[in-house]
Amino acid sequence: MKVPAFFRGWISGKPTPAFLLGGEGTGLAEMVAELWLARLAGEGETAELLRPSAPDMERESPVPGWRTPSFFFRFRVVLLPDFAEVKKGPRAEILSYLGTPDPDVLLVIPCSDRNMMRGISAVPGVRAASLREDQADGILAEYVSGLAVEAGKEMAEEVALFLVRWTGGDYPRLRAETAKVLAFAADRKEIGEEEIRQVCVSGGSVDPFRMADDLISRNREACIGQFRRFAASAESSDYHALVGAIAWTVRKRAAGQGYRRGGRSGAVSRERAGEVLSALSRIDAGLKGGSGLSPEQLFEIRMLGLLL
Repeated sequence: MKVPAFFRGWISGKPTPAFLLGGEGTGLAEMVAELWLARLAGEGETAELLRPSAPDMERESPVPGWRTPSFFFRFRVVLLPDFAEVKKGPRAEILSYLGTPDPDVLLVIPCSDRNMMRGISAVPGVRAASLREDQADGILAEYVSGLAVEAGKEMAEEVALFLVRWTGGDYPRLRAETAKVLAFAADRKEIGEEEIRQVCVSGGSVDPFRMADDLISRNREACIGQFRRFAASAESSDYHALVGAIAWTVRKRAAGQGYRRGGRSGAVSRERAGEVLSALSRIDAGLKGGSGLSPEQLFEIRMLGLLL
């Protein structure tokens, strides 16, 4: 994997006990973990990736396992859940562990809480960064462009950013969608927006930026029509990408920076942006389980409420 410029100092240097990501950087934690695994493998070292969940750490402390030598792997790269979602007891254990860490264990810690972020970053040996949305988007775009180069293709910076926005800036989703675009491009040397539109977010059956505009402006007929075309062929994972892409558009329009091919869409009031983002947050939570509804039902119910 080509290392984005922002993370080169982290990945090229000596392994440190923990790498802390805040702000919009929380979504890049998995990328940092994978970059470390790739570097260690390139140096001929054995390494495993561990992903303890917040409930896992509440049931049983992972710290004794980190200190126990492995017969099979020299290094352990541990991708933790959002530190803000971890209970007080496990958080305290992790902070205590960082006082005397195992040299062969690398923790990657996303943290969406600013106060917790400051507390962890003060621990000696912790590398920390809090990113703005534009920084996170730029890192993801650089990652996508690097994958294209490795595949023997070209992808301009603005096209890579378009792909990041089209998929909602979600790293695992972006990685999968980039692979689809590269496979679809076949023997074409240059990848543009059209290839992305044809294969990403349920085969391009909906333009998430236009759908966001219609949702914001309460264009009921157009918005529902686009969504039903999307739902006709969408997989469950496509709904997560759609939520992310619409949310990105709403945030940008609230800042007067909306994206639309051929020009910029207008600004939106903070009140309306807040309504839409709040509904999208509830959709996202429901998609992760517990709503009892299908993704299509969940999305359409919340969307119809916004179109009244």
